Amino acid sequence: MASPTTQPMTRDTPVYERALQAIGTLPVQDSGPVRLSNLDLIRHLAAPRNVLRLLREVQDSPPLLARIAGRSYHHTNHFDKIVLADTGDRRSYRLTLHLWRPPYSTTEALDEQIHDHRFSFWSSVLTGRLVSQNFVRDASGTEYGEYQYIPEKRGDTTVGNFYRALGRTPLRETEPSEEEAGGAYRLSYHRIHRVVLPREAMTCTLVLRGPRQKNFASVFSNTATYDPTGNAMFAPQVLDEKLEALCEAIMRTRKEER
Repeated sequence: MASPTTQPMTRDTPVYERALQAIGTLPVQDSGPVRLSNLDLIRHLAAPRNVLRLLREVQDSPPLLARIAGRSYHHTNHFDKIVLADTGDRRSYRLTLHLWRPPYSTTEALDEQIHDHRFSFWSSVLTGRLVSQNFVRDASGTEYGEYQYIPEKRGDTTVGNFYRALGRTPLRETEPSEEEAGGAYRLSYHRIHRVVLPREAMTCTLVLRGPRQKNFASVFSNTATYDPTGNAMFAPQVLDEKLEALCEAIMRTRKEER
């Protein structure tokens, strides 16, 4: 639905522009209908035909590719965070790709990057299988070092990650969750989880991040020492290679849905 300040969409409008307009007009309040509507939106955007067109539009526009590369980087949780759309406004939505691309080292696979989020999000698995371990705070659980994670941003780019140690916190593991390619789900900001790194096939999700609901995320780990670090943004040609590999994986594994 077009807002009064935007031009109506037509069948010839690029998918990327449609996506920008769609997320730019989403309501910021949290309600049952909004949650369901956002889940429908991410399912629509993640359909193979739509997401492949969107990714090709990015690849075919050098200025757009460079802009997205300049705010995308390899995350400390061992996935590539590709920020397709971000206004920088804490009240707005953001559209990203989370790309896990094995192989991973044994050290990376055992890295205890357990965390919650500053926002709730809606996600659809584009290729591969997403497996998550889930946790709750519970005195009967295993103790971890707890840290507050606060990203530093300049404009719409995250330039550093800062952590504050809070001491020891017990966490109890609950039932794991799994999503196959084509599946979509919502994750509330307070849910504590850890993605199990895929060991064989590329896994990628398209993520609609909601408005920020707190100023920090909680991170739990016994294997890492957290110091301020900078994120190295991707060069356009590096991002182009990643998007090409993703497109090939989607076409190979979901060809019956295109």
